[in-house]
Amino acid sequence: MRLAIFVVLACSAAAQESPTIRVPVRLVTVPTLAISRDGRVIAGLDARDFQLFDNGLLEKITMDGVSTPISVAVVVQANRDVREYTRFIARVGSVIDALLVGERGHAAVIAYNDDVTLLKSFTDSDVQSTLREISAAGRNARMLDAALHGISLLKERPRTRARVLLLVGQPLDRGSETALTVVEDEAWKENISVYALALPELGKSFVSDAFAIQGLSGADKQGYKATVNLHKLMPALSHAADTQRASDPFSMLAAETGGTQLHFRTQSELEQAISIVGIELRSEYLLSYRPTSAAAGYHAIQVDVDVPGVKAYARRGYRVGLNQ
Repeated sequence: MRLAIFVVLACSAAAQESPTIRVPVRLVTVPTLAISRDGRVIAGLDARDFQLFDNGLLEKITMDGVSTPISVAVVVQANRDVREYTRFIARVGSVIDALLVGERGHAAVIAYNDDVTLLKSFTDSDVQSTLREISAAGRNARMLDAALHGISLLKERPRTRARVLLLVGQPLDRGSETALTVVEDEAWKENISVYALALPELGKSFVSDAFAIQGLSGADKQGYKATVNLHKLMPALSHAADTQRASDPFSMLAAETGGTQLHFRTQSELEQAISIVGIELRSEYLLSYRPTSAAAGYHAIQVDVDVPGVKAYARRGYRVGLNQ
């Protein structure tokens, strides 16, 4: 009897000295595009057509076959450096509403300069009327602070939605208290994709030209189409050597979260860039899995498509912290 009591007490003490560490198995979502060699978006695939590797380990994936509504936080630069461009940005609100947000989506709008200002919550008005209110002031460009604020808003949106951070401005930050790595980590943690529309550099001219949005009838549920050449998706979606070498925050955030950075110098290019983002988001396959390994550190993701001549474009990876 004494021996049994001793064993129980010894086991209890050992348990107190060596507590069980429970590492949660997080669900990772990987929005993925399938693109052919000639730039066509490939539809109609299922989970069996994809292979996904997490740090080299083949994972069991599921796929959401239904197009999910989008929650997008639009983060717009509004300092003196972009005062020549604000009137052009004000004109693209209807394009964002029609081609990016759509009927089932929701958008918030944040402006940044010396301050970070929430101009529109997810429940207020539309993007078109909000962008018309933006005026340029201040010298700083607190892009990273604004991006983190956008992520904090997106965190409150249901995970069943596609959650997107759309940056519109020059690919730089000036005056933020937030580090780039913090924004990356929060975007990874929340499965948020970052897309960037890069304004021309200071001193470059901006050209106003025409862009046609045509109404559609019949069974097309998108409601609109734009004059977009899908061949532009290939350079736009290429997360290859040039993107990897780029050190500006737009390039790094877009590449690391599976988004896209698009540059423009004309009004139509800006509007086509928005429509390309919309096409991408509505053409993605939403792959999900629970990683075999929950080891702390960076997890590299590789997605392959078992269809000849088709390449997958997806986020590169994510980071698991020691306290996650």
